Amino acid sequence: MEYRFLKHESLERIYRCFIEAFSDYLVEMQPSLEKFKRMLRRNGVNLQFSMGAYDHETLVGFILNGTGSWKNMPTLYDSGTAMIRTFRGKSYTKMMFEILRHEIIGTYSTYLLEVIQENRPAYNLYHKQGFVIERELACFSIEKEKLPDSGEKREYSVLSPINVSWKILESFWTSYPSWQNSIPALKRINTSLETIGVFTRDTCIGYGFFTAESGEIHQIAVRKDMRRRGIGTFLLNTIASRVDSDILKVINVDRRDQETIRFFEYSGFINDVNQYEMKLHLD
Repeated sequence: MEYRFLKHESLERIYRCFIEAFSDYLVEMQPSLEKFKRMLRRNGVNLQFSMGAYDHETLVGFILNGTGSWKNMPTLYDSGTAMIRTFRGKSYTKMMFEILRHEIIGTYSTYLLEVIQENRPAYNLYHKQGFVIERELACFSIEKEKLPDSGEKREYSVLSPINVSWKILESFWTSYPSWQNSIPALKRINTSLETIGVFTRDTCIGYGFFTAESGEIHQIAVRKDMRRRGIGTFLLNTIASRVDSDILKVINVDRRDQETIRFFEYSGFINDVNQYEMKLHLD
């Protein structure tokens, strides 16, 4: 087996390997090429710091890493690690991690990833590499038609797109978003994002960022002093009316953020996937 950084590899070859390697994954991971490219862009994937495993010049496994800042620390983010089925269980992924760690010493201080809790082989691999659980993350989905009705909110106005500073929107948060829903991630895909805000007079009191095609809600929040007035449900219904998908999805809600967890549960969302956010300090 030969290991190389992917900076000279074509996206088409990486994509073909991705599709085959994730063909039997715990959740559906078979995006189109365009959606795959969008995922890489959203996660800040940098092929200069991504590793491939080659069997006779055929790409059979990879670690796709995003680069950026996480809580003001230079961070590497594992956007996807996988091996084609016939090459699993032979320590090839472990070797890729060890090569990566050696090469990035002094460049990044944190290595971040998420892993589905039921995926014990992957969890064990990361644990043995020194990753520790940072927090538990919950993912939710709902059929749009099952959303509770929010009724009319004539006292509020809806604007889309919105032009509100991130400093103001951050003040609405009750927990820090995951890498994929972070401010830098949303800025990287801003041309394909929909934004919506609920206003009273000229003041924003709630907002949402979502992708109309997939129905994924990346961020949704209501100003803390305006909660429990139906504004969150109103936001959900307004978003639902503007997405193409029959399903609304939310990924990676901090399990400790019980207020947000209860909001989605009250709204009828199903908690269908749970993940660990794991972190490795790179010295």
